Amino acid sequence: MRPTSAELFERHHLAIYRYLLKTTGSPETAEDITQDVFVRVLKGLDGYEERDQERSWLFRIARNLRCDRGRREHRQPTPSPLGDIEPLEPARQDLQLSLAQALAGLEEDDRDMFVLAEIGGLSYAEIGVICDASPAAVRSRIYRARLALRAVLESPHISERTFVRGRHG
Repeated sequence: MRPTSAELFERHHLAIYRYLLKTTGSPETAEDITQDVFVRVLKGLDGYEERDQERSWLFRIARNLRCDRGRREHRQPTPSPLGDIEPLEPARQDLQLSLAQALAGLEEDDRDMFVLAEIGGLSYAEIGVICDASPAAVRSRIYRARLALRAVLESPHISERTFVRGRHG
């Protein structure tokens, strides 16, 4: 039985929003694109084939819309892709800023695949469908992204104590 757009929204809108928030750095942009995703779903639900994995289908729409918006904004530069960083205690704020900078410094495909796995909770096979890559290529890019993020987060100005407090504090 084909899901309704309301059912798809209920099941997936938070994961889509979180993915877009991490890849755009802007709550407003993430919200706008999330809405656009479900407008597209509403318009294209008749073309949805149940053999498709619904999460892969939705995240592919989200990624395509984000890339389209990025290309448009690239032609018209906007403020930093790091987005708004909430005021936090200094140690957590340093960690959040470092993480945002590290994510922004990754290649776009590496960042997408990492965020789809870590924030979206998608499998390598699902990410491969979304990003048009083999599961082995996805695994390699996520590994490369983790190494790059680890290198930034283990730099001398971010202590391990700050990291632990930042994650659990």
